[in-house]
Amino acid sequence: MITTTASQWRLAAVEVANWGTFDGEIHHIPVSREGHLITGPSGSGKSSLLDGIAAVLIPDKWLRFNQAAQGPRIRGDDRDLVSYVRGAWSRTANELEDRIESAFLRSGTTWSGVLLRFEQDADAAPLVLARLFFLQGSKSARADLRDLRFLERGDATLLDLEPYARTGLKTRPLQQDRPDAIVTTSGKHQQFISRMRSQLGIKDETSLRLLHKTQSAKHLDNLDHLFREYMLERPETFAFADNAVEQFGELRDAHDHVVMLQQQRDHLLKMQAVSRKFDEAADTAASLSALIQHVRPYQLRRAFGLMRDEQRQRIERAHTLQIDVQRTQSAMRQADDHYRLTSRRALELGGGLAEQLHDKLRSAQVEAEATATRWRRLRDQLAEVGINEPPTTAAEHAELRSQIEHELASPGTPGPSHEQSARYFTARTEIERLDRDIKALRHSGVTVPDALLRIRHELATALHLPENVLLFAAELIEVRPEYRDWTGAIERVLRSFALTLLVRTEQLAAARRWVETHRIHARLVFEEVRTDAPTPRPARAAKSLVHRVAVAPGPFARWVEGQLSERFDMACVDHVDELDHHVRAVTISGQIKSSRTRYEKDDRIDIDDRQHWILGDKDAKLETLIERRRTAQTELAAAEAEVKRAEMTRDRDQRRRGALAALRQQEWAEVDRDHAELLVTEIETQLVALTRNDAELRDAVEQEQESRRLLEAARNDYDEARIAQRQHSTAAEELADEIASVQAALERGEIPEVDAQVTATLDARFAAEQRRITRQQLADVGQRVITLLHDERDAAQGRSFRLSNEFVVLAGEFGNAWPAAMADLTPTIDDRHGFLELLTSILNQGLPEHVENFQRLLRERSTDLVGNLVNEILAAPREIEERVAPVNSSLLRSEFDAERFLRLRVKVSRNATVAQFISDLRSVSEGSWLDDDLESAQRRFTTLAEVMRRFGSSDAVDRRWREQCLDTRMHVTFLAEEIDADGRVHATYDSGAAMSGGQQQKLAFFCLAAALRFQLADTDDAVPKYGTVLLDEAFDKADARYTRMVLDVFREFGFHLVLATPQKLLQTIEPYIGAATSVENPSRRKSVPATVVWEQRGEVSEPVA
Repeated sequence: MITTTASQWRLAAVEVANWGTFDGEIHHIPVSREGHLITGPSGSGKSSLLDGIAAVLIPDKWLRFNQAAQGPRIRGDDRDLVSYVRGAWSRTANELEDRIESAFLRSGTTWSGVLLRFEQDADAAPLVLARLFFLQGSKSARADLRDLRFLERGDATLLDLEPYARTGLKTRPLQQDRPDAIVTTSGKHQQFISRMRSQLGIKDETSLRLLHKTQSAKHLDNLDHLFREYMLERPETFAFADNAVEQFGELRDAHDHVVMLQQQRDHLLKMQAVSRKFDEAADTAASLSALIQHVRPYQLRRAFGLMRDEQRQRIERAHTLQIDVQRTQSAMRQADDHYRLTSRRALELGGGLAEQLHDKLRSAQVEAEATATRWRRLRDQLAEVGINEPPTTAAEHAELRSQIEHELASPGTPGPSHEQSARYFTARTEIERLDRDIKALRHSGVTVPDALLRIRHELATALHLPENVLLFAAELIEVRPEYRDWTGAIERVLRSFALTLLVRTEQLAAARRWVETHRIHARLVFEEVRTDAPTPRPARAAKSLVHRVAVAPGPFARWVEGQLSERFDMACVDHVDELDHHVRAVTISGQIKSSRTRYEKDDRIDIDDRQHWILGDKDAKLETLIERRRTAQTELAAAEAEVKRAEMTRDRDQRRRGALAALRQQEWAEVDRDHAELLVTEIETQLVALTRNDAELRDAVEQEQESRRLLEAARNDYDEARIAQRQHSTAAEELADEIASVQAALERGEIPEVDAQVTATLDARFAAEQRRITRQQLADVGQRVITLLHDERDAAQGRSFRLSNEFVVLAGEFGNAWPAAMADLTPTIDDRHGFLELLTSILNQGLPEHVENFQRLLRERSTDLVGNLVNEILAAPREIEERVAPVNSSLLRSEFDAERFLRLRVKVSRNATVAQFISDLRSVSEGSWLDDDLESAQRRFTTLAEVMRRFGSSDAVDRRWREQCLDTRMHVTFLAEEIDADGRVHATYDSGAAMSGGQQQKLAFFCLAAALRFQLADTDDAVPKYGTVLLDEAFDKADARYTRMVLDVFREFGFHLVLATPQKLLQTIEPYIGAATSVENPSRRKSVPATVVWEQRGEVSEPVA
């Protein structure tokens, strides 16, 4: 037998008023502490009393009425709180609305009440639980029903509570009158439920559900459903998971920070690579610029060295030639002495006449030599002016003078023509303009003309603003790549707007004042950009120009887009005839239709001339400008060469005319060599005739003539040596002057120093152009070297410009992704070192520290959260088995059948989803952490993050997964084994299938008794603290033997039974109860209870109405 139940809470009395068919008065029904039977005919109101008890004890969310009468497959509710308060007693047909309606006993304003009195022992105050209802007028909707729940230790009755409900629920007065009571209303009864459970010793709401389930549980479809839903409370794993999701935030933040730093690192590494290439290109350009600057000093210094080498060589040669002069002078003197001797001897032998002839001969010879010298000078002068055939006769000389007169009378060569000079100056101006544009584009990265950029710079400086606050529209607009062929046409349409300076409202007044007071030397258009710019309107056509340009994001974007849609929404048509279909349109050739009647086409600049484009690819424009500069440089070189040729022709003509003017004064007699030689020959003939008959004289004369020839030869050698020596001496002196001039410039510092490395580099470059270079060739080779250096520098600067733009794009992307990291940085190439310092900081400090923090948190959270959750899940079946063990011990004390007992067996049954879930959790929490690198930690985190995501997801699939994985009740299955005294299993049940109705009810009640014991009693409790169990329509299919077995097991588990059953098996039930209440309702409109109390077994007292 079970131990005493004196300390157990049991239902002692029930009071109902206006509840169902208990109409018109307060009915008091005492309940025996030994057990109580409610019986009566079908429809008398037995179930209504049990439903009234449930309406007080059970939260509305689980409350189901009259379930015992509906069977296991029926889910509809034919009764509810309103039907009980109104007193539904019949169903009638509404012919007008073609539906069935309930007939109510109380159709007007009414109140209802149910009061339960629980007692524990004689010394303890009773616990009164009540629920009051009120409905106004004829309302019958659930939302119109007002209710109140009441809890108090004491002797309150429904009669005491009626004043607070009859005319409306009076919560506040009731609470004031009974301050120790718990009073809840408006459907907010959690405080009542919690206090009730606390007083009665019912540990959770699942136990209330099970008690309510027991009230109507005549059938048992599935043991798992019973024990999972009604025996086992919701496991702590859900709380573990919720806590894990809450605490996962810190770990997720740590991981996100690591991922962010990794992404920043990777992005900055790209920027670092671009920065390095930029530095290389910039360094190359700078070194080439430095080389270009050093070419001139290098040439001067190298020329200085060549001059000194040449001077030394000329001095050495002059010294050698001086010796030749002395030698030939000595030889000439000896020849002169010999000539004098032979001349004197011939004179002595020839007498006076021979002496006169000799004197004449010498004079004639001197004059002939002078004439020959003048003729040779004339020949050289004529050759210099292009006359290669000097005159040899008087007639030729006269003809030459006539030609000279005619030529001098004609106009001279004028020099470069106006067209040639204009071509040269135009080419030079174009070079200067292109240089300015290239410099401006490289400096600013903006395609706007340099003049406007200078104006913006001055305006921004005056307004103390950064230049990027004052933008030109061109800086924000770009032709989309897929419409690149339309760039020229779009340029023509948007050029004026693109060159508009955008000024914000707050800077407009200051900008206007500055523009008003300054001469700006260009056409400036600026517009106010308001912050309340309207939303751009949709384009009229799919081919609209608006769709073919992109606007850069930023504070001006919305305004620019609005202006484009308002002013430039024109169709881009493929054929000129399509212009008829649009009010505003443009062709790809640049013909613009700006209204229904106005057309315009301006071809003053080629539509494909990229150097004038201000939209589109800035790199392409720079390359175009550089290519155009090369072309312009070629044009300049050609124009300059043409001018120089004209100047040289003019100079040659002027020199020729000067020479001709001098030659015009030359008389023929002065250069008539034939006449001079004829005189010499005549005198010589006379001298020969004089000496013909005098052999000795003849020999003397011949010797004299030979010695004279030798003297002339010696004189020629002497003259040639002297001239050569003088030329070298003069050249050496001239070089000395040049050397002195360069030396002075060097000493004054006018020629910059060139270090050894630069000198070696330039030596190599000059040698690559020409291996052997003279001083006269040096300038030409230097010009070729400079041209090559310029080309290389331009290419390097082009690369650096493109890399600068690439860096700016990457920096902008970095700023958009991580604006906080760029707080002190600007997206410019000038700030690249700041970005690289940030990269260094991330690599050396930020990333390692956050990785360490992330790994630490992952290790801690994996142990604290995941490890505990895994342990809880794995331990759940064992804990359930431990809880079931004392239940099985109790079941062994009551036979389930003849010499048979019922034993509950818990079997672990985890599906593949749960197994994978546990495997995932173990992969996170188990294993060695010592060797984990970041990649392994991130794999663990990825698994954990996915689990946490699904834990917190509201998606239906994830919620089902969460229930499967965390509800450890679903990880086990329950079997009921029929065993003998030795524990041998004779039958195993997982439901009531294939059993008779009585066997099903017996199995159901045995399992319910076990479940109630599991829920309401702790392992060490002899009896549950709360004992009353309601059974409606009990044992309708069981025989007396099965019924006694069921009643025995409930008694063995220490439960207090309140049974509602039709008038059958009363003798079987009698030993297990102490009183019975009979309910009669012959009119179907009013239930009347009468209670009989057993004074002693076999005797009854008078009925209590």
